[in-house]
Amino acid sequence: MTATLPARAAAHVWSAQEKSVLVRAALHTDSCGVGSPWTVEVHEQRVEIYERFRAASWLHDGAGRDRVLACGSALAGVAVAMRVLGWLPETVLLGDAARPDLAACVTARARLRPGNTDARRFQALFDQRRHRHTVDPATLPGDVLDEIVHAGAARGVSLVPLSSFTPASRKQTLDPGLLVVTAADGRRDQILAGAAMQQATLAARTRELTTAPQIGPFQFREFRQRVLRSCGLSGSPQLLLRLGT
Repeated sequence: MTATLPARAAAHVWSAQEKSVLVRAALHTDSCGVGSPWTVEVHEQRVEIYERFRAASWLHDGAGRDRVLACGSALAGVAVAMRVLGWLPETVLLGDAARPDLAACVTARARLRPGNTDARRFQALFDQRRHRHTVDPATLPGDVLDEIVHAGAARGVSLVPLSSFTPASRKQTLDPGLLVVTAADGRRDQILAGAAMQQATLAARTRELTTAPQIGPFQFREFRQRVLRSCGLSGSPQLLLRLGT
């Protein structure tokens, strides 16, 4: 048996129409409640995503976590658009120390025909249905939940299904949802968490579900530690992605 590998292509220059697709995809990702959290620059065969340090943000811990999560969300949108355009995206996170605002660079280097899943998730970017009712992930069909969790999972980031619970020594109860947990808690990890959130959101939408991220409480280090202790997990919880209708 032989495997068909993606074909390497000569340096690609995006057409005006392709640029429009890439930018529109980024614009339709979750901004995590932040006003204009990022900018996107399209160059020849690559797309660069920059964090806008002066963009409005919670800034509770001085790091603008929600703003960085939004950059990760935009990164996922660009990657999905690149796939539907027939390219295999190659991503570098925080690739240039000389430009501290550079969050990620996505490059199209190999041609690969998009599949049905790629097309459906690209279409899901433009799904404008509002989230009204949250459901417990445990009540979803196993194959549906597995698809959503798998879509968001990546090296260094996992999605943990949770029922409603109250973190230790706190009165605030978290809704049921998918807890997005990263191995560490640096800026790179937050970008990965934002991308995981967006990829899981698109998978959920293709299954006729809506999503709503809960980010605010996770701005506080103490709250994140309490969540870890309550759930018996390690790493850093970044947000809770609620699923529903």
